[in-house]
Amino acid sequence: MNDLIKYLTLSDPNVRYVALAILLLGGVSGAVGTFNFLRKKTLVGETVAHSMLPGVLIAFVLSGVKDPLVLISGAAVSGWLSIWVVDYITRNSKIKGDSALAIVLSSFFGLGIVMLTVIQRTYGREQSGLDHYIFGNAAAMSPEDSVVFGVISLIVLLIVAWHYFSLKAVVFNQDFAQSVGINTKWIEILISFITILSISVGIKAVGIVMMSALLIIPPTAARFWTDKLGRMLLISGAFGAISGWLGAFISYSYSSMPTGPWTIVMISVIAFVSMMFAPNKGVVFQRWSKLLVKRRMNEENLLKTAVQLEVRGQGKLFNRMSISARQFFDTRLWNRTIKRLRRKGLVKKVHTGFTLSTEGRAIGAEIDRRHKIWEVYLQRRMQMSVHLVHDEADTMEHFLTPEIEAEILKELGLCSRFNPLLEIHEIVPEGA
Repeated sequence: MNDLIKYLTLSDPNVRYVALAILLLGGVSGAVGTFNFLRKKTLVGETVAHSMLPGVLIAFVLSGVKDPLVLISGAAVSGWLSIWVVDYITRNSKIKGDSALAIVLSSFFGLGIVMLTVIQRTYGREQSGLDHYIFGNAAAMSPEDSVVFGVISLIVLLIVAWHYFSLKAVVFNQDFAQSVGINTKWIEILISFITILSISVGIKAVGIVMMSALLIIPPTAARFWTDKLGRMLLISGAFGAISGWLGAFISYSYSSMPTGPWTIVMISVIAFVSMMFAPNKGVVFQRWSKLLVKRRMNEENLLKTAVQLEVRGQGKLFNRMSISARQFFDTRLWNRTIKRLRRKGLVKKVHTGFTLSTEGRAIGAEIDRRHKIWEVYLQRRMQMSVHLVHDEADTMEHFLTPEIEAEILKELGLCSRFNPLLEIHEIVPEGA
């Protein structure tokens, strides 16, 4: 509890530097990664991150110091060069984008590892800490690092806010953006610029290897929660910030626990929870929605079939055997469906059988009407054989809304009182 209080109050200077920096990093990376995610260019972040290692090392060799601003500048130049090389390869050869990204990523990172090995042997103690840029070491961050983090994060957020509508137009529809006078090439460069800035400030904290995860996972998780770009930016940034905050807390509370890897673990947990439980798009919600649709279809099939039996003079009483002669129900499905219909007051128990209530009969008759209207539409407009329309209508009847029904009748030149019973079912019995 004491650790939690000290962490939340930021009374420890070391905690203050690390926690605020990783929170800013997670928030900005999540927001910036949204644009690459929506453009289906998430591997660009991976390539840029790995390509920054040689830039960091060259900046150190040329300057002789480990000033964070100098090293970040070197990383940014190297990252920009990697994007230029990818574009050059794809424009001037038959190599596709994903292959070009893989080539540049492995080449730049391999060069960086070779340079790091040479520098470690040549510079001795002066080079200590450069390897942190590979795997990250947030605990080693200084106040200067935090200041640089804060300034660059603010710059990135201001750029996104200032060019929000242009970014939105280019991400979703480049043709539209061009038609309204937006310089799409400039916006593409701007997205690359803020991506490079975000990665260059983050590699010290979480490392080159894991930085790309902060650009990819938060927007992936946010996509399950919304379809609006503005909300997605906020949610993605919040997820990144929360994961950074939790990762830093675990690293603070337990010795020898690295901040970067735990940040990635936390955002991965958030992404998994989003994938499973997000409303509308989560796996659990979708499974439940499909189950409800299936239940409704079974209930409507039973009511419709019972109405059809009445219309054909087979009486108002029905049981599983009489219904299954036209619409098959096994014992288990029958018991569950009847139980729900009785609970809703649509079916009543009568001696050894069942009968429809007034409401149940009305619903069944409406489903039967939709079924026949769709059959008429398929036969007249789609020129489908009368022998094939029944199975098609058996599914569509459950999704034919009053609005769609009105459009169909209008297209067929029929009034709303149209009775489709004589159109098909006196010619060919259902199921024939």
